Amino acid sequence: MRSMSGSDSDPLSVLTLITHERQARDRGWWSLLERCYTPEATIQTSWFDGTAVEYIELSKRVFEQTPSGHRLGQPVIDINGARAIAEVPMTIEMRGAFRGVEVDLTAYIRMLHRAEKGDGDWRFAASVAIFDHDTMTPALPGAPPTLHLDDLAAARPSYRMLSLWMTERGYTVPADRYGTDRPAELTALYDDAYAWAGLPTPQQVGARHP
Repeated sequence: MRSMSGSDSDPLSVLTLITHERQARDRGWWSLLERCYTPEATIQTSWFDGTAVEYIELSKRVFEQTPSGHRLGQPVIDINGARAIAEVPMTIEMRGAFRGVEVDLTAYIRMLHRAEKGDGDWRFAASVAIFDHDTMTPALPGAPPTLHLDDLAAARPSYRMLSLWMTERGYTVPADRYGTDRPAELTALYDDAYAWAGLPTPQQVGARHP
């Protein structure tokens, strides 16, 4: 964790925000989830791009149709006064029917959060999912799902199985999401996020301190 200014408790407060936000989403605690975001917060995931208010309302339907769990890795948190950037490794796990076969879908991503402190509380101002790769495996060995080459021909390698999974359930998954297969876009995303917080990027810090 890197803090240019702020109280000693701020890093822990941001960490608490990160863990409580995902717990609330996974448990369907919608009132708690709403308090994790600023009123103007925005969110981009595979299937959604809009305000946090809209995200929570649509998540209620997704929660019923496609239950999922999120496992968090160790976050990296950088703070400058009342603004912070948090990068959080995350694994999304879903089990359900895909073309008549029970499967497990696992997506490996990281979330890039912008957080703001107001009235003593930290909340997310913007959250963006960055996709790495994903897998789909049969829940019962020997019962693979039916897949065709055409299913994945135009899919991004960073989230192709997730795209197929969500599309089969009636959701639109655009091909313009952030992913490790498009590194130039990620560089611009990180530069913009750290500039918003008034922080040098980790690359810039490393260049000054070899």
